[in-house]
Amino acid sequence: MADLDNFYSELTDLAEGSPLEVSPAARTVALFRVAVEYGAVQMGLPTLSYLMSRLLTITLGLASGDKEANYDDILEEFDTDGEVQH
Repeated sequence: MADLDNFYSELTDLAEGSPLEVSPAARTVALFRVAVEYGAVQMGLPTLSYLMSRLLTITLGLASGDKEANYDDILEEFDTDGEVQH
């Protein structure tokens, strides 16, 4: 999970530290677009859509104060390292 935290930090630093005059909303759109394009190719659009739905549900839970909402286990069912492809 440390690699995921490091990757997240790199993306955050890139988004916040860019010298380009791009608004925070535009930076968010760019990151989201990259995530969708990359995810669709790597995971397939149906799986990516399901993951995005889970992210949205958890985010809404956090926003509403749900104490059990967190991102900790969100990747468990998507972690396919070591699985045999059928």
